[in-house]
Amino acid sequence: MNAWLGGFQSVLNRMTVDNFNWFLHSMLFIHTQRVIKRQKEKEKKGEDEEEEDEEGIEIEEEEE
Repeated sequence: MNAWLGGFQSVLNRMTVDNFNWFLHSMLFIHTQRVIKRQKEKEKKGEDEEEEDEEGIEIEEEEE
């Protein structure tokens, strides 16, 4: 996130302390939401793959 905020450095340098604190707080909030969303999507993808694996095992057992 620090690297991403570096792109805003010229704007951030001209902000008042209160504006900077608000901006930083807002960016941290948005970043956290995105990270949580990606984690949930990754977790969901992992659960879907596990279900597919379990279904495959059941089919193989029935065929024997």
